[in-house]
Amino acid sequence: MTMQTFLVTVLMFVAAQAPQGLNGGAIFDQGKTYEDFLAAADSRPEVWKGNTNRSRPSAALVDRLKKAGEGLRFVVVATAACSDTVHTVPYVAVLAREAGVPLRVVDPTVGRPIQDAFKTPDGRGATATIAVLRGDKIVGAWVERPVALQTWILGPGSSLSQAERMDRKFGWYEWDRGESTIVELVELVERLR
Repeated sequence: MTMQTFLVTVLMFVAAQAPQGLNGGAIFDQGKTYEDFLAAADSRPEVWKGNTNRSRPSAALVDRLKKAGEGLRFVVVATAACSDTVHTVPYVAVLAREAGVPLRVVDPTVGRPIQDAFKTPDGRGATATIAVLRGDKIVGAWVERPVALQTWILGPGSSLSQAERMDRKFGWYEWDRGESTIVELVELVERLR
């Protein structure tokens, strides 16, 4: 089994393991709109605004999310300072807005139960964690970064210096422009109907 196959399997298993008794609706109600979160972002504000402004999800992806979206809401556990969050959440927020899916952003203090329920493949609670709600029930989550990048970071990228790994990670995000994130999220939502 390759590292990527393993990670995809782990991520899909984790996404399907929705926590019992976690009130997603109550957490959603404590969140900010993306616009309010963006306006208050005091770390990397130019990157946040730039990624938000250049986000252009395809009409096909927007349509797929609309079709899978009855009763759908997203809770995003995020901090403005997180280097993965700033390169994923803006694209998710624009996709959600265009598909008419309500989205709220909570900080890790409020979102800790979500992070505790949905860990990274190496066992961490991370930002961004995007909880998928059907009504008030959390049915799954997308965690931290796209599978291709996560595979590289936990595999070949782990042998690089922190500085080189970060440079390459940022280069990958610049090249990808959120596409992998939003495709993975839509595929997850479709599986969780």
